[in-house]
Amino acid sequence: MLSRLALKRTSALSRNIHRSLTTKTTITDHTNGRVITLTDPQQPEIGDYPNPKPEFAQNRDPYIKYDDQQNRRNKGEPLNIDDDLYDMWSPDVYDFVSDKTALKHNFIFFSLIFGLGTAVWYFELNPPKPAMPRSFPSNGLAASLGSGGEEDDFFYRVNADKTAEEELGFLPNDNDTAANKKTYVEENSDFIKA
Repeated sequence: MLSRLALKRTSALSRNIHRSLTTKTTITDHTNGRVITLTDPQQPEIGDYPNPKPEFAQNRDPYIKYDDQQNRRNKGEPLNIDDDLYDMWSPDVYDFVSDKTALKHNFIFFSLIFGLGTAVWYFELNPPKPAMPRSFPSNGLAASLGSGGEEDDFFYRVNADKTAEEELGFLPNDNDTAANKKTYVEENSDFIKA
């Protein structure tokens, strides 16, 4: 019984000694009595873990051979306590530029766009139309689209490219349609009868 009492008192005494060794820069492991010097007294939860300086994984050299190539890490490499804020899966790192540099880049971009547009306009580099302009006979197909008379033709007709008709002359005037049809039938009578 005496030995038990002595054992309890010595263990209580050793606990008190260990507690007295805990300071702002050290903590005591109560399971084995080891005194741990804190690497960062502001974060005592990491103990004596060597907390390296934070470095964004996106800023690391992608051409170096890593054990984990995708995350740019080597085996056994110590991690920062906030590594989830700095790994490859964190939000992208944005490198800010000065206002002067940003304005210069924007000026160059808009100058190139404006210069290209001016060159296309001045040298007439726009390509020609890929097909002939569309034109419709009989006053823009107004009667075929449901016009009741000449006063309604404006609302029903398809707007034709009149300038193309005048420049190219590929459609006859409406009053020549009957004469053209008669000429066509006379010239192709053998084909039409067959």
